[in-house]
Order: sequence, then C-alpha cells, then structure tokens
Amino acid sequence: MAAQPGKQPAIVVAARALVIHRGHVLLLHAREPGREYYFLPGGGVRHSETLREACLREVLEETELEVRVVRSLGLREFIASRHKRRPAGMPEQQHAMAVIFLCQLATAQADAPLDQLGRFTRDQGAETVQGLCWKPLSQIANLELHPPQLQHLLAQDLFSAAFEFWPEE
Repeated sequence: MAAQPGKQPAIVVAARALVIHRGHVLLLHAREPGREYYFLPGGGVRHSETLREACLREVLEETELEVRVVRSLGLREFIASRHKRRPAGMPEQQHAMAVIFLCQLATAQADAPLDQLGRFTRDQGAETVQGLCWKPLSQIANLELHPPQLQHLLAQDLFSAAFEFWPEE
C-alpha cells in the first residue's frame, strides 16, 4: 500500500478468526530466513462489508473452511514501523486495526479428521506462508505467535473472557 506523495496511507481494518476445534487451534504457518511464526487466518475488510462478513470470507478464501462467528474477543493495533520483526515485504508505513473473532467450524465439517480440515490457498502478499495447520493447544507456548497476545488469550475461557484491546507497544 504505497502512499501518494504528501498523503498518509489509510489505516487497514481487518478481521481475524481464532478457530478452536478438538483441542487444536487453526493457524497459518509462515517461514522467512531465520524465522518461523504462526498467525490467525483473516484479512482486510472490503468496502460495505461488515467485520463478521470479512472474517467469514477471509477464512473461506484462505483455508476453504466454513466457520461461524461465536463472539468478538479483542481488537489489536499494529504499527509496522515499531516492529523490528515485521513480516518480510510489509511496508514500514503499514498501520492496521484487527478485530479477533472466536469462531467454530460449520457443522458439516466438524466430524472430519483434523488433517483433512482445510487447505491453504495462497493469495497476493502471502509468499512466506507455508500453509495451514492445526496446532494442539498444549504446544502453543513453544511457538512464535502473532499477535503475541494470543498466548495469554488462549489460556482463558474464550466463551467468557472480557473483550480486550491490544494497543501497539
């Protein structure tokens, strides 16, 4: 997203899905030179699209999974210029606000074996993404997660946890 001379780039509004199924969390896996990390499926909201609609569309586009939104969990602010380890290729002027939604798989898919749930579909800007994976919640502590607040969030009762704001630090 290149800004026109003298004009600041727009703040990106995004929706991301935290999908928990059978004690596992759905993550996208990225690898860059010297670095491996995991993040939630999701992406930018289109004009005239609600945050929930964007969440459902993005999960379907990226994973071929149909989900339903249970509730919103938090709002995360991200300012790329303040991060030493921002993803490769991300413009330094990137500023995003992302709502994190707790989601469940659509009933028709819920009985399939985990290794048959979802398939990653690469789109523009996803060159470093290796694919999707279902990681056991018991192994989350050993992963580099984005946003890092996910570690804390996953330790809570997601159905009753208070809505959180994760400001840029």
